[in-house]
Amino acid sequence: VLLLTMYLRFRWQYRHVLATAAKLSCPPTLPIIGNAHLFFGDITDVTKNLRKISSNSDGIFCFWMGPIPFFVIVDPADIQIVLNSSSMLEKDNLYSVFRVFLGNSIFSSPVHVWKKYRRLMNPVMRPSNVEHFLPAFNEVSRKLTEQLSVSSPPSDRTNEIFEMAVNGSTRSIFSRKIFYDNMKEIKFGIDSVGKLLILRLFKFWLHFDWLFKLLYWKELKESFKIRDKCMDVISQEWKDGATIKKGELPGENQNTDRLSGLNLVDVMFENLPIISDDHDWMDEFITMIVGATDTIVSALSFLLFTIG
Repeated sequence: VLLLTMYLRFRWQYRHVLATAAKLSCPPTLPIIGNAHLFFGDITDVTKNLRKISSNSDGIFCFWMGPIPFFVIVDPADIQIVLNSSSMLEKDNLYSVFRVFLGNSIFSSPVHVWKKYRRLMNPVMRPSNVEHFLPAFNEVSRKLTEQLSVSSPPSDRTNEIFEMAVNGSTRSIFSRKIFYDNMKEIKFGIDSVGKLLILRLFKFWLHFDWLFKLLYWKELKESFKIRDKCMDVISQEWKDGATIKKGELPGENQNTDRLSGLNLVDVMFENLPIISDDHDWMDEFITMIVGATDTIVSALSFLLFTIG
């Protein structure tokens, strides 16, 4: 009786969404599970299934995870309309899968939190402000170019690209160079988090926190261990930034070669406290570093692969 009541409540609450889904094309479904079988297998299998469905669609379609429809938009013009709509700002519950690692940052936070902190961070992301970081971007790019220009047998250059991406992203966040003791450990941590996020995103049964933490507790423990080390480095950086901002004399080992322009640490200091009931600025730092690094590594790796 309880399950039936919950199902009927769901049908009534989302009746308009379900009515829209019923008008769209969808892949053949199976009883009870819908199209969940398309997400069995590894990420390669899932990607192939989704690409096959997308190629056979006319732009907009949906697939079903049990009784829940998921809408897929293929045409970029249609995607732009959706993304520009003010009624689409609230994130789906699916974004909660990212909070295990990224906390309540603007990537995964509800709209009332997102609006507040996205507005605060807007000045950092303006093109006129990003131009101040071009010297840092040029510096790390030249270093990577020099490393790749050395004649050597075919090899995996991901480590060099990753180091460049981390250095470039952190300098734009802190406006100073950050020195890590073990760059390979950070790379392993970000890779592990990325794989776990993708795995959880495509395996709908892993959306349950308790099941995800039960099945992958070893991987989570190792990832959190590395994340905590990174957080210690980040914490020390903004503490050093606070010392400089107050005009106190820095220690002899402190790096004060600051880039001009507004950075994320500046915004944090202007909008204290660091931790509030619904937000933690440390989550924003982690999200920006992970997001920027992953994007740069993926883009450059694909570029190098394409040009041979």
